[in-house]
Amino acid sequence: MHQMRINPHILRWARERLELPSEVVAKRAGTKPEKIGIWEEGEGQPTFRQLRLLAKALYVPMGYFFLESPPELAPAIPDFRRLPNGFKGKYSIDLQEVLNDALRKRDWYRDWRLSEGGQALEFVGKFKRDNAIVEIVEDIQKTLGIETFPGEGKRSWYDALSYLIDRVENAGILVFQRGVVGSNNNRKLRVEEFRGFAIADSYAPLIFINSNDSIAARLFTLAHELVHLWTGTSGISNPEITPETIINEPEDIERFCNRVAAEFLVPQKLFLSLWQTETAILENITRLSRIFRVSGFVILLRGLHLRMIGYDDFADIYDHLQREALKNEKKEKGSGGNFYATLLSRNSKRFVRELIYAVGEGRALYREAARLLNVRPATVDKVKERLLKGE
Repeated sequence: MHQMRINPHILRWARERLELPSEVVAKRAGTKPEKIGIWEEGEGQPTFRQLRLLAKALYVPMGYFFLESPPELAPAIPDFRRLPNGFKGKYSIDLQEVLNDALRKRDWYRDWRLSEGGQALEFVGKFKRDNAIVEIVEDIQKTLGIETFPGEGKRSWYDALSYLIDRVENAGILVFQRGVVGSNNNRKLRVEEFRGFAIADSYAPLIFINSNDSIAARLFTLAHELVHLWTGTSGISNPEITPETIINEPEDIERFCNRVAAEFLVPQKLFLSLWQTETAILENITRLSRIFRVSGFVILLRGLHLRMIGYDDFADIYDHLQREALKNEKKEKGSGGNFYATLLSRNSKRFVRELIYAVGEGRALYREAARLLNVRPATVDKVKERLLKGE
């Protein structure tokens, strides 16, 4: 069989980039581990079929193996993440793929809105960091049709998150909740790497939330990314509330988004009226987190910023909340097990409905819709039937 003259350094780079041993790559590619070693040393070359399987196993295009040096890969939007020094500037292939997937959906949706005569959404990029926090929050509330705070009267954190997502999508923003790459449940997205990102496109604004996070954390991420849209700052985020980030937190866009998000979810006036100074701090945090349907960490942050909690108490209670979170690592049940609900959540209800409508109108092909939804063409028909029934 004809052998392909690949660059062995690219093969090693692709394998090490995924932090995979040769044995795992060999199993995925249907070959022997020693073959991987031989190819990486340049002492032999794979056949076309073997190379195709290698490319699939390592999640890279076949053309990469013929490059002179590894390509420099970086996300197409700014990186606002606060990561340990050893991880700064590093992007997993999983993060890159979900970002590229989101950008493909954004491009389609933007073209679709323009073809339908859609107008630019005036709230995207409406404010800057020197605007008052309350002014931005009031505009977000008005745009989303929320009078007080998203968690008001909600029975659970899940209900609060679902309600806010519905309000956000009704305003014209696509919201994707995904915990895996495409439909591959074996490629889970790491919360340690990123919690979400925002694309501030005035015709097709988009928010992505890592659904491997807790429900309460997702609610804060969604609020945080909304501020990115309102300030016109696309980027990848991992909004965290820790003693270290509070002390060393620079005056940057992430800090600003955190503060606006906290005011949106837990309004200052209401917080202060409900805080009971004669009650223990931890009791206040537990009670208020249930009222506002946010995590204890957000209430803790509000208490610190509004000087109801000192830094020493903040650090001690943060450690307690961390221990409790690890002990109780349970997520509220959402749409697990329901393929249709999961597909809508992963791909944005608004996006799916517009795409299926375009298919029904003959303005989008089944194959194109399947590619955008990361499903088979036959599944598009099933989704179309469900939507026609009003489900």
